[in-house]
Amino acid sequence: MSSLASLKSITSLRELAAVLQFKPAALSFILYKQAEASKYKVFEIPKRNGGKRTIKAPIDALKLLQSRLSKLLQNCVDEINKEKNRKDRIAHGFKRKRSIITNARQHRHRHYLLNLDIEDFFPSINFGRVRGFFMKDRNFQLEKSGATVIAQIACHANSLPQGSPCSPVISNLIAHPMDVALVALASAVGCTYSRYADDLSFSTNKKEFPPQIAAPSDTDAHRWLPGEELRRLIEHGGFKINESKTHMQ
Repeated sequence: MSSLASLKSITSLRELAAVLQFKPAALSFILYKQAEASKYKVFEIPKRNGGKRTIKAPIDALKLLQSRLSKLLQNCVDEINKEKNRKDRIAHGFKRKRSIITNARQHRHRHYLLNLDIEDFFPSINFGRVRGFFMKDRNFQLEKSGATVIAQIACHANSLPQGSPCSPVISNLIAHPMDVALVALASAVGCTYSRYADDLSFSTNKKEFPPQIAAPSDTDAHRWLPGEELRRLIEHGGFKINESKTHMQ
């Protein structure tokens, strides 16, 4: 049975535990009996451009569980892409055969390159969004019980924790509809779009950068402001632009 078929057949915690090669009692203990405060080691690291980033590193048993869920979901993504003959060249962060280098290649030899940052990318994806995605997405359509347990494994304090092995693949799945909409917008105005984690990139060789994507501020020519249509599509996707990290090269 394929990874996706195995996942779609799950109707209980016991069945998910079997697919993840975990003892049901151990999975149940981690999710329902272990104290929430003891599941993660929380610490901060400095961001490259100032400020601090909160990292939540799961304890060993939970990390193993999340790593197996991540591998299962990545296998499902590969199956979906193969079935649909999809090249999957939009998102490059945390993906097999994708990297910051493959992301950069999409924008070589371009006159303009705009980079935007999504604010609180992982924390903005809460428990309800994770469970709802796996229940409603046409490629998954999981039973409520299975989707609920997956969300319980993946989330902490009602959001995807930065530091969990399965946060990257789940965030890419949930951000994919936004990516598709941004590809359509970029294509319509002569741009190329790609995403690496929370970093969005648009490039073009047009003489003027399309204002639907971004335009210079009236008061500061060095400051670029996201276009209204771009902002609308990102917010419709459930995300928010970090206004302080919009850069044009």
